[in-house]
Formats: sequence, C-alpha cells, structure tokens
Amino acid sequence: MEAFLVFILVLPWIYVLSLAPFPLLHVLAQLLSFLLNTVFNYRRSLVEQNIAKAFPNYTPKQIKETSKKFYLHFADLFIEIIKAVTLNNRAFKKRYTVSGFDHIEEILNQKKSVIIMAGHQSNWEWTSALSLYTTHRFYAIYQKINNRYFDAFMRKNRARTGLYLLPTYLTKKTVAEHHEKREVSLYGFLSDQSPTLKKTKLWTEFFGRYVPVHTGAEELAREFDLAVFYMDLKKVKRSHYHADFELLSEHPATLEPFVLTKMFLSKVENSVKEQPETYLWTHRRFKHENAKENY
Repeated sequence: MEAFLVFILVLPWIYVLSLAPFPLLHVLAQLLSFLLNTVFNYRRSLVEQNIAKAFPNYTPKQIKETSKKFYLHFADLFIEIIKAVTLNNRAFKKRYTVSGFDHIEEILNQKKSVIIMAGHQSNWEWTSALSLYTTHRFYAIYQKINNRYFDAFMRKNRARTGLYLLPTYLTKKTVAEHHEKREVSLYGFLSDQSPTLKKTKLWTEFFGRYVPVHTGAEELAREFDLAVFYMDLKKVKRSHYHADFELLSEHPATLEPFVLTKMFLSKVENSVKEQPETYLWTHRRFKHENAKENY
C-alpha cells in the first residue's frame, strides 16, 4: 500500500516536469546542481576522492573543477530521465545519434546475436533510443526496482521505443532460451561497476587500482557465441549524445578467459579520460581496491 501511495503521489509530478521544454529543464538542472554540490554536499567527498584516485596527476583545483562539472551533468541526467517519459521517438533519435551501428546490424542479419557492453558514462539511461535504430529485439539488462509500481511503469515507458528491460536474475535463462530457439537478439550490459565480492571471478586494474569486476557479459558471450561490441557514449552538448560502436570480438570463445572483460575496461578508461565529468563518480567504484586477499 505504501509503495502504491508513493507511486500515485510522485507520478503526476514526473509527467508535469516531463512536458516542460528542455530550456526550462536545463535551468532547473542548474539549480539542482547547485543544491547537490554546494548546499547539500551530496556525496561530494566521495566524488572528489574517486576523481583523485582515477586522475592522480590532477591538482586540487582540477579535481574541484571536474567535480563541479560532474554535478551539472548529474543534474542534466536526472532531468533527461524524466523528459524521456514523454519525449517522442523522432526527437529522441535526433538527440541520440549513432555511428558504427550498421556493423551491429550486419551481424544480427547474419542470424547472430550481439552483446553491447557500456560503462556508466554520459546518459546510459537514454540507451533505450538504440532500439529505434534496429528492427531486432533489444534487451537492456537492469536491476529490478523495489517499488513494483515504478518498475512496471519504467518497463512500459521504455517499451515505447521498442526496448525490453530484462532483470539481471533472468538474463542467463532468457539468453539460453533465445539461443535454443535461434532467436536473434541484442543485449545491453553496463559492466563497469563493483560486483558482489563473494561472486567475483576476476580482479584486475581499473585506473591503476586493483578491483573486482563483472564478468557476466563475457561469460554469456563465450557460452552462447555472441558477438561483443563496445559503446563509446559521448555528450555532444546538453541533452545531446552520440554513441560510437566498436567490435571487440565476433567469436569471444576463441579468446583467453577474461581478455574480453579487460579489453572492455580499457575502453571505459579511455572514454572517461576524454570526458571525465560525465562518468558516474557517485558510485563507490574503488571501495574494494586491493582487498582480494580477504576473499
């Protein structure tokens, strides 16, 4: 009952904000950025620590400047998620452009399924726009929201572009069923955050720090012979993004174990270095660094 009450109270405000024009939403994002960074100090120490660890050569001034830019991007991300609720597909596609996606289509048309690996860079929430560039089924792997009403609302809303949200706990079962039925599909994974330590199968370097990493996307690719692409997502300007796709491996099983995952993390590092202010620095990505000996 409480979950439903929260849902019906919040939903109208989401729609009202979503109908506002981008210029007004950008003004609101400026205000939100100021509140988060200056008034409430929302995870500011964590953000600055993460940036300092990733960029040890940065001066205190550079860290502060990058942090400030991050909060503006973080606020933009918040209003863009809301705007997507009512953004029509034509406008969505105009604001989210792609290159290299034709290569993905070529492989899909050869009756071979594909995994897209990406980091929490730029606006990963707008990757639902990718389903507008393909006639094949696109599944985004996601963590189910605790509030079942918001979870159902999000799944229904993302379906407007043709996107299917696939909960993490159903991923392997679903991919296996598609493989058995020879159903060609596209799967999107965000694989750059910290996994549960007891389930960690690989520790490797990320920004010079020895950390646990997710290997699920690679394991599925190797087991079911899925081609793997990396998505380099850049912020062109406020509320405009461009995704460039690069083939990592068409036959991952031919590679040594974990080579693909390490390739992916290296690509993420390069992307972050090009636009450090658009990475998700509020996440405790380095919290388990150098802790392997304890597990």
